[in-house]
Amino acid sequence: MLVVLDACVLYPPSLRDLLLTLAALDAFDIRWSEAILEELRRNVVADNPQVDAARFSDHTLAEMRKHFPEAMVTVSQEEIDRLDNHPKDRHVAAVAVAASADAIVTINVKDFYSRLLEGAAISVMTPGQLIEDVLDQAPELVNHAIRRMTYRWTNPPRSASEVVELLAHHPTMGTAMGRVRP
Repeated sequence: MLVVLDACVLYPPSLRDLLLTLAALDAFDIRWSEAILEELRRNVVADNPQVDAARFSDHTLAEMRKHFPEAMVTVSQEEIDRLDNHPKDRHVAAVAVAASADAIVTINVKDFYSRLLEGAAISVMTPGQLIEDVLDQAPELVNHAIRRMTYRWTNPPRSASEVVELLAHHPTMGTAMGRVRP
């Protein structure tokens, strides 16, 4: 499955880590654009004054680009303007169309109601729905991703159960995390 990750699902570090870890494990393929990554950077810095914008760009975003070079999709303003969903999210929908994605993963599902997306057979799903799909097809991948996260998280260290509990607090993730048995 090829999915476009909206900035809102990349914003919480724990959710971003889960989605990127699962993508690295080939649970699904991901796509984004510079505009999506810039929206992520702008929102993280605006909401967290202690986060250094240059460090976030030079570390977090650079690592995302490095580990997922195939994820970057470029779209023109003309492609964006053709979409009929909410204007502030047309750039995300344009990436999905350009990439021939199967789905857009977002928390803001209502912003993606679109005849053009429907006509292109691009669904809109929440991160919880995506994780439930992975759990239906390969539950061991989700457990493996959680274990990998616990190895990386050292400040503070967290157990697999604590990671699952943290993820369950994200919007749309409660049901999916309720199915995980770390």
